Amino acid sequence: MKAKEIILLILIVAVGIFFYHAQTGKIWIDWDWDKGIFFGQEEFVYEDSEEIVPPFPPNLFIDNAHGHVEVEGTERESISVTLEKRIFRREEKEADEAAEKLRMIVEKEASGIRISSNRDDMRKQRFRTNFKVSIPERMAVQVTNSYGEVRISRAGETEIRNPNGRVYAEDIAGNLIVKNSYKLVEAEKVQGECRVESRSSSVFVIGIQGNAHIAHRYGKVYLEDIGGSATVDGSNLQVDGQNVAGLFDIRTSYKKIGLSDVGPVQIRANNCRVIIKGAKNSVDIENRYGKIELYDIRGNLRVDGRNLEVYGHSVIGETISVSTSYRKVELTGFQGKTEITHSNGDVNLEPLPLTYPIEVRGRYTDIRFYWKSGETNPLEARTKGGDIEWDLSEKLIREEENGYSVLKAFDTEKNKPSIFLLTEYGSIRIQEY
Repeated sequence: MKAKEIILLILIVAVGIFFYHAQTGKIWIDWDWDKGIFFGQEEFVYEDSEEIVPPFPPNLFIDNAHGHVEVEGTERESISVTLEKRIFRREEKEADEAAEKLRMIVEKEASGIRISSNRDDMRKQRFRTNFKVSIPERMAVQVTNSYGEVRISRAGETEIRNPNGRVYAEDIAGNLIVKNSYKLVEAEKVQGECRVESRSSSVFVIGIQGNAHIAHRYGKVYLEDIGGSATVDGSNLQVDGQNVAGLFDIRTSYKKIGLSDVGPVQIRANNCRVIIKGAKNSVDIENRYGKIELYDIRGNLRVDGRNLEVYGHSVIGETISVSTSYRKVELTGFQGKTEITHSNGDVNLEPLPLTYPIEVRGRYTDIRFYWKSGETNPLEARTKGGDIEWDLSEKLIREEENGYSVLKAFDTEKNKPSIFLLTEYGSIRIQEY
C-alpha cells in the first residue's frame, strides 16, 4: 500500500470516529452545528422541577456535562431545582421519548445533597442539560461541569470545575476555587481566598478580601481590590493589577505587566515589559529582554536582568539597585543608597538632593550625571579609554592613575554621602541642572 493510500485510510477512519462521537454526544461542539447543518435536527425544550425542603446537609454538589449551571442564593430555606432539557432530534416524537428517559437525580448523602442526571445512561446524547438552582443564602456549593457556562452568586464556600466552560462567581461568603480552560473566568466579591487554575483564557478577579492565587498560561489576568496577597504563576500571560494590599508575586513571560497602586511587588519574568505606577513598598524585579518603567515607588528597588531598559521617576527608598546590560538606564527624581552595574549602554542619573551615596560601575557604558546646583557632596569619576566632561564651575582635581583618568571634586566635604562613577571604554559627563 502506497503512502498516499495509507494517509487517506487514516483520514477516513478519523473522520468516521469523529462523526460517531459527535452523533452520540461524546463530542460536543458549542456551535450547535448538529441542529441541522450536518444532521438535519431540530431543538426541543423540556423542563423538570423539584423542591427540596429542610432538613438537609449544608453542602450542595452538582454534576453536569454539556450544559449550563446557574446557582443563586436566596432568603428561602428550601432548595429549588429546575432541569432544562434541550434535545436535538429530527422529529418531536423522538425528542419526547428522549426527554422521558432523561431524568434529574437528587440524592441525599452524608456530606451533602447531590444533583445530577442520568445522561450517561442515554445512548444518543444529542442534548444539553441546563440546571438552574436556588439555594439558601451562603450554602456551600461544588459544581462539576463541562462545555457550558457556570454562574454562582450569593453562595458560601464554592468550588467550580468546568473545563471548556465560562465561569462567573459573585458574592461568595468564603473561599472560592475555580478550575477551567479556554473560556473566561470572572470572580467578584469573595470574602475569603480566591484560587483560579486556567489556561488559554482570560481571568478577572475583583474584590477579594483574602489572598488571590492564579495559575494560568496563555491569556490575560486582571486583579483589582485584593485585600491580601496576590500570586500569578504561569507563562505567556498579560498581567494587569491595581490596589493590591499584600505582596504581589508575579511569574510570567512574553507579555506586558501593568500595575498601579500596589504594595510590595516581586516579579520574575522573561521578555516582559513592566510598568508600575505607584507602589507603597519594595519592588523586586528580575527580567530579560524587555523594558521596565517605574513611577512613584516608595520603597526599596532592585532590578536585575540583561538586555533590559530601565526608566524610573520618583523612586524613593533606603536602597536602589539596578543591574543590566545593552539598554539604557535612566533614573530621575530618585533618592536612596544607589548602586548601578551596567555594560554596553547608557546611564543617565538625575537625583533628588543627595542624602545617600551613589555608585555606578560600567563597562562600555557612557554615564551622564546631572548635578543639582548648590550640592557639595564628594565626587570621584574614573574612566579607562574614555573622557570625563565637567560642566560645573567648581574647582576639581584631575589625575591619571593605573591607566584611568580620574576626576575628584568637593573632596573636603568628608561627612557627606559620596558619588562614585566608574566606567571602562566609556565617557562620563557631569552637568548642572
